[in-house]
Amino acid sequence: MGMIAKLGDWFDHRLQLAAPVREMAEHPVPRNTASWWYVFGSAALTVFVLQFVTGILLALVYVPSGAEAWSSLQALNHDVALGWFIRGMHGWGSNFMVAIVLIHMVQVFLFGAHKFPRELTWVIGVFLLLMTLGMAFEHPSRAACPFSVPPSSG
Repeated sequence: MGMIAKLGDWFDHRLQLAAPVREMAEHPVPRNTASWWYVFGSAALTVFVLQFVTGILLALVYVPSGAEAWSSLQALNHDVALGWFIRGMHGWGSNFMVAIVLIHMVQVFLFGAHKFPRELTWVIGVFLLLMTLGMAFEHPSRAACPFSVPPSSG
């Protein structure tokens, strides 16, 4: 048995996640339900992970102070390798996150997947939608943030 398998067994012995994950992976999906409408939940998770990773990368460079914010953004855009790309991906990812989560919530509602026995999942989803909208509104790439515009020279 390899080192990775031993490590996996060690985690499984403590967390006991192998059986539920195996059951979920082997659950049969009817052929007539496989459509493009079912990708938005996974797409929202993917964009969330991208937002999380790019946000951490941006936090390593950005200095959130009135005196240093603009210069840290300039350094990110011009001095850090692919810093402009990471910042752009994070800014556009915020827009995509809102669009995908809204489409996902509409799809869940129209398909009736918010009804019994999934009411609690729906309530949690609405809470996550509100959190997504709130964070997207307060995103640094928006004009609501005073550090996203250059400082005045006066």
